[in-house]
Amino acid sequence: MDLTVVRPVAFFTWNAQTFAERFRRRGLIFLMAVLRPFLYSTNRKFATRVVHTVLRGVTRDRLDLLGEEYFEYKLKPRLKPEGVRAVQELVQSGADVVLVSQALDHLMRPLAQHLGVKRIVANRLEFRGGTATGRLLGPVIRPRGAFAPFRENMPDGRRAPKTLARHLDITLEEMRAAVIPAYRQIPAAVCPVVHFDGQKQPSGFSVRRAFAGKQMMLIGVTGFIGKVWLANTLLELPEVKRIYLLIRRQKSNPGERRFEKMVEESPVFDPLFERHGDLLPEFLREKVEVVEGDVTQSGLGLSPDIARSLQKNLDLIVNSSGLTDFNPDLRDALATNTDAAVKVLEFVRGSDHAGLVHLSTCYVAWPTSMPNRNGVLCTKWSSRPSSAPRPKK
Repeated sequence: MDLTVVRPVAFFTWNAQTFAERFRRRGLIFLMAVLRPFLYSTNRKFATRVVHTVLRGVTRDRLDLLGEEYFEYKLKPRLKPEGVRAVQELVQSGADVVLVSQALDHLMRPLAQHLGVKRIVANRLEFRGGTATGRLLGPVIRPRGAFAPFRENMPDGRRAPKTLARHLDITLEEMRAAVIPAYRQIPAAVCPVVHFDGQKQPSGFSVRRAFAGKQMMLIGVTGFIGKVWLANTLLELPEVKRIYLLIRRQKSNPGERRFEKMVEESPVFDPLFERHGDLLPEFLREKVEVVEGDVTQSGLGLSPDIARSLQKNLDLIVNSSGLTDFNPDLRDALATNTDAAVKVLEFVRGSDHAGLVHLSTCYVAWPTSMPNRNGVLCTKWSSRPSSAPRPKK
């Protein structure tokens, strides 16, 4: 079948993620439609490169998704049953079949898998950081000429390697190097591990032993995730030495009073009341210390003496603070969800050995891992979306 370059590219641009992006890319496609006949008549490879520049900024995973959708809803219904059977019979006979097309590999891979073909030659975009640059990698598979259907037509679609290379205007070595697997290779997720003090953990790792005697600071304890984290830690890991709670003062309401009111009113602390009874205030004084600060300020809004003491003694900082409204004031959202995360990271980098666990809101992007100045790993944990139901006690 005749698989043109422009139709799939137009489909990719028509399904951009934002309205502004759609109209911008659609305008570029219309411009390409006007210029392409002139470019095509002068240099077919250059014309192919120009058409694909409109895909700059599209992520690889989105192109893979749109390529599968285009094949399923646009291309697959147009496949000729007798042609599909012929290719599948050829594959089943043990023949080494390679599909060659001017289309992108994101579209050719679903087609090849449908036919049972394991290898393809197709145009490929260059990606940096998972985002397309709009540049095609070599060799560029140019469209066939106007008389190609008559001059190059073969009953079963076969081409001798040298003949195919000549039709594509590339060398035989370039064509062989352009053959890629039809199955998309998903990179394995890398889980970085830091061995503290250069030693591996012994077998049978115990969370209780790991937290025993450690000092931690929890940011965002007044939120629903922070409350649950604190209550469960005190309930299940009583061997923790000290938990510092960074709480912001609200006008005349100090951080200490906010914490006391939270313990009195929140049902997540009921199991602690049942276990300790009247001794709960004494247990909390032994394990918990409230420090007033503001996560949106440098140094977390702490006094210099307290900040230095915490940076020296803390083993772990857990940041669950964040603004979870869907329509907040943009200034508040940036200050709370973006600037605050940077302030926390700066504080951790200034610490002697503290690690960081960051629970992001649905609007916060965070690097997979970020070491502090001593090489201690700061790892991202993503919380449930802000629309998720409130945890029960």
